[in-house]
Amino acid sequence: MSSSNAPAAAGVTTRPVRWPWTDRLLLLGLVAASALVWAFGVTDLQPVSEPTGPDAFGENNTYWARELRWAALIGLAVVLVVAVRGGRRATAAVLVAGGGWLAADIVVDRFDPVSGVALPALAAALLCGAAALTVPAAARRDGTAAGAVHAVPGRAVTFAAALVAAAAAGLVTLTESPTDVEPELMLGSALTGSLLALIAVAAGTHAAGVISRRRALVAVPAGVLAASVPWLLRYSSAQPTTGRTLGTVAFTVALVVVVVLLTGHGPRLGNRVQDAAVVAAITVFALPGILLPFALASAVLSVGGVFTALAGNPAVHDADSDFVGIVLAIPIGLILHLLLRGFIRGRPE
Repeated sequence: MSSSNAPAAAGVTTRPVRWPWTDRLLLLGLVAASALVWAFGVTDLQPVSEPTGPDAFGENNTYWARELRWAALIGLAVVLVVAVRGGRRATAAVLVAGGGWLAADIVVDRFDPVSGVALPALAAALLCGAAALTVPAAARRDGTAAGAVHAVPGRAVTFAAALVAAAAAGLVTLTESPTDVEPELMLGSALTGSLLALIAVAAGTHAAGVISRRRALVAVPAGVLAASVPWLLRYSSAQPTTGRTLGTVAFTVALVVVVVLLTGHGPRLGNRVQDAAVVAAITVFALPGILLPFALASAVLSVGGVFTALAGNPAVHDADSDFVGIVLAIPIGLILHLLLRGFIRGRPE
């Protein structure tokens, strides 16, 4: 059997091991769910959010459907990174595929497809098919037989991907529109936030390298609880409130803590409780420190305006900003990874 590209940790085998069918089914389900949420955003949410008329123009948060669609694509990419266990070449292939899906999103947005059953089904099939082609091909390029994974994965990469999903879950739950009265916004934000929370928990669990029974017993209820929070936050208030914002921040911090604890291998319960407190404190201070400068730069540079023009949608009024908030999950997750990687220590259980 082939060995991993990365050097093996002392005392830990690097020979490939087979995934259990439940693990494959979980990842396949998350890929399919991400594709379906994206397709729902294209055919049902985008027409609701897009301004119409000869003199139409956008405002702040007009293109909230784009936030939800791109969040689903981020979730899809994270699941595929987990599936290839963070291998360098495999992850690069996933990122290239992600760029292709982003381009496809812009093209489809430009054609303004109408709601229906056929297009979401075709779009979901396209994404699932692309994922099915990407994962085995990328895995084989990393020297691993299709359907098998290394006992020592690209742990740092998978951990970083899990943190990106956690940050995206919080950001998408906070998504707003100019009026904040659309029922589709409430549904889409809660649905996408719930999906990304599940992906974050799954990615954190897989980043540990070995999924023990004890880890699975923690991950399952943690995933169910995390997936329910976006629904509670969105439907507890029809309009944005300070309480909902603070609740979403707390949800994001808790999700980051869960990811760290699931990935790490603290030897004693006391150590894990201490780690959780420290991780929560770091995350509380780090989130605004990372988010604010990136958000300001994105607003000043009007990054969203480029994608709005490519999609052929009405430009945002000069007095407002064309802001794409969900992409900030990527730098947030990567920087959190640098700050928190010291808490994932030890060898697999």
